[in-house]
Amino acid sequence: MAEEAKIMNIYEAIARHPDLIGTFFEHSGTTLIVLTDENYIVLDCNDNLTRTLYVPNKPVGRFLGDFVCSMEDQEFSLIVSKQNQKPLPQIVRICYTEILYRFYTFACQDGYLLIGDQMGSTDNEVLESMSLLNNELSSMSREMSQKNRELEDAYAQISELVRTDHLTKLANRRYFQERYAELYSLARRQAMPLSVVMFDLDHFKSVNDTYGHAAGDKVLEAFGQQLLNDCREEDIAARFGGEEFIVCLPHSGAEQARAFGERVRQELSAQDILGNGHKITLSAGIADLQSEDSQEALINRADRALYQAKTAGRDQAVVDKTGRLRCPQR
Repeated sequence: MAEEAKIMNIYEAIARHPDLIGTFFEHSGTTLIVLTDENYIVLDCNDNLTRTLYVPNKPVGRFLGDFVCSMEDQEFSLIVSKQNQKPLPQIVRICYTEILYRFYTFACQDGYLLIGDQMGSTDNEVLESMSLLNNELSSMSREMSQKNRELEDAYAQISELVRTDHLTKLANRRYFQERYAELYSLARRQAMPLSVVMFDLDHFKSVNDTYGHAAGDKVLEAFGQQLLNDCREEDIAARFGGEEFIVCLPHSGAEQARAFGERVRQELSAQDILGNGHKITLSAGIADLQSEDSQEALINRADRALYQAKTAGRDQAVVDKTGRLRCPQR
């Protein structure tokens, strides 16, 4: 008896007499104890659940949601309480009955432990308040989800505006430099080919002077759309400034880049963008990555080839021939 007198609280009593607590829960007519795995499959329960369900054996192996329903008949889920916090109650109903239980659910090893007490008529006021609270929380959750979606859409629009040229819908120069740096570093690490193509619309100033800036904008917009259609998903095309454009082609050597530049040039010259027979042409400068090239040097070589194309008569694509040592292969 002296040892029993040392018990100071109910937790110590439970620790000292777990068999008595277990006996109570096993035979209680108002308490439910259910152990499930992480998928809510019943592993064990006390006898009260079998009596409540009017089944001869414990429903081991069955999905808990088959016979325990939420108050609003929504998809079954549990409110799990952390053991180091105040437990959160959840009102549930035994399916196909009006029997209600106040459940407390705790995460345990590879599953959940549910402890519930049956609610009587005196709990109606509490039940009604909790139902109203649940409805309010559901409404707030829906509103919060809607606001989150609106914020995500707004962020996506802002991100698109920050990195896109508003007229051509291509990448702007700043975003191109970011992506180009990534593609350059990847090509260096993996010893993969990489090419840069620079385009300049021929005599573009005369278009503005002759037909007005609206016509010039129409040409720029049409060419931007053409580049978007001609580029692969892994390519990055940008308006580099004014009527000058740039495309970075990963996994592409000089010959592949030249073929791309020629295709773009021919497609543009075949269009009647202004609808008046005025032919729009372009010049293209192409450079592929060499062992000595820095990021800036590769672009400068493409720009040098572009200058050669323009001084040679325009409406042509020129490949830079300087520094032809290939990148060392690994």
